[in-house]
Amino acid sequence: MYLTNMYTGQHDAGSFQVLIFLGNNFMPMGLNVPPGDVPGKVSTIADPFKVPMAGLGARNVHAIPGNHDYYARYAIEKSAFFGLFKTEEMPIGLTGRGNDREAALDFWSYHAGLPAEATYPLGENSPDSVQFIFFDTALPLRTPSSLWTPALDSLRHILQADHARPGIVWHLLCTHHPFATVGVHGGYSLWDEETNDAAYVTPCDRDSNALAWFKNLLDPEDVCADRYRQLVDSLKQIINASGIMIQAAIAGHDGSMQFLLTGEDGVRQPFPSLQIVSGAGSVPTMVRSPRPPRIYTSAEHDPLKKGESAPGFAQIFLAADRMRVVFYNADNGDRIDMGDGKKEFWIDRDGRLIP
Repeated sequence: MYLTNMYTGQHDAGSFQVLIFLGNNFMPMGLNVPPGDVPGKVSTIADPFKVPMAGLGARNVHAIPGNHDYYARYAIEKSAFFGLFKTEEMPIGLTGRGNDREAALDFWSYHAGLPAEATYPLGENSPDSVQFIFFDTALPLRTPSSLWTPALDSLRHILQADHARPGIVWHLLCTHHPFATVGVHGGYSLWDEETNDAAYVTPCDRDSNALAWFKNLLDPEDVCADRYRQLVDSLKQIINASGIMIQAAIAGHDGSMQFLLTGEDGVRQPFPSLQIVSGAGSVPTMVRSPRPPRIYTSAEHDPLKKGESAPGFAQIFLAADRMRVVFYNADNGDRIDMGDGKKEFWIDRDGRLIP
């Protein structure tokens, strides 16, 4: 609702020119459902965005897959009372059928498999522009690294071509999986009653957390998982070698909103040291409380919420010399205090937070 109000001018945040969906677009198994169920599932998710989608057009609405958009089946299925009731747990497997259906939807541009880019001027007749790079991280995490070469080479070519495009002053990398997170996929998944905060429990150690370790063995979705780290390292190597400064990485995956400064103070490198997580659009999950000046999050202050993120989304505004990021609460349309009273963030073209 509030996105529609923003687009139509009924919300003081201002309208927007681009709308991006960061994966896990149709839960829990994408559009890999019986054919007769597809229209209803699409309508449930897309109908709330009809007005901005129609106004923007498919070329200005972008979506990338998440791990759930690739799932093929459930690992565990239980039936009771002769099949009258059935529970399904932990979707796994790999299929492209659901993504083919998502790509065929006419209200957005869907970027599965190979990376893609879209470039927009910062204003009417402006010589400066922003480039969004869309990289499908869900597919590599579901396939061996020997199959990553086409996607990594394609990203390398996109970045190399940018050297001949000096008008691009902002480069933003959009993925489903964040490079850094203090949410449940970062290990902050246990509520500590003494500190009233999300506590870290490694999901990658067989002895201390066998269930999470086993899940990552089947489906590496936590930051500490070996294949996850291998993918991040591969992307970091390509981006740093390109010399193209990417000011921010934008992702979903964790059901929370986060603004993280991950680099070393004063060190400038092409790989983004700013991570924006905007994954609380549907089912918010636990996230660590803010730790300014490097960790800002949307953890609810109510102890009964046990660190659950406020629901919502991030809005990004770009000018020639700075970028503004604001997180909005989907329940009431208000700006969210992300910690230390900060409700908006300004970033310079080196990807550094402006005091």
